[in-house]
Amino acid sequence: MKTDLVQKRESSLIDLLEQKVKECLSLAEDQYQRKFDYRAVHVNIRGRAAGQIRYENPSVSNVLPLLRFNPYLLERYKESFVEQVVPHECAHLVAYALYGIKIKPHGAEWKSLMRDLYNQTPAVTHRFDIPQKARNTFAYQCACPGLNHSLSVIRHNKILRQKARYLCKNCGNALEEG
Repeated sequence: MKTDLVQKRESSLIDLLEQKVKECLSLAEDQYQRKFDYRAVHVNIRGRAAGQIRYENPSVSNVLPLLRFNPYLLERYKESFVEQVVPHECAHLVAYALYGIKIKPHGAEWKSLMRDLYNQTPAVTHRFDIPQKARNTFAYQCACPGLNHSLSVIRHNKILRQKARYLCKNCGNALEEG
């Protein structure tokens, strides 16, 4: 159970994040003289992703996007996270609204918005440290003497279901469990 102090700190960080979203979109609205709406801000991404913009059904033109952020990275990097990740995701929202959903996510339109509107270097990925989880891996071998390959559970299961085949980059032979 979280203490009141921990809940207040998390709440104030989320408030800061939501305020930054509003600031970034307000800046875009002033620049382009149009509204940039979104459905909600959720702080619920797990894993390596810092942020994400989601359209539930991109083929429907009036569906509002959902902005999602990583609670672990928000808590760990606080203001630095907000200052870097929120403009990145807002630039996606603005780029899709201005140029359509079919543009490249980190293409020229997005890069231009990052530089010209948000005055930031357009970086595709964040530089925050994320501790590696201990992962189950499976040993695979190829024809290379003494070379072992470790495959993730997902890749291992794809091989078992005969949905994928993985090749060694050195010898080009298929990897076999062993």
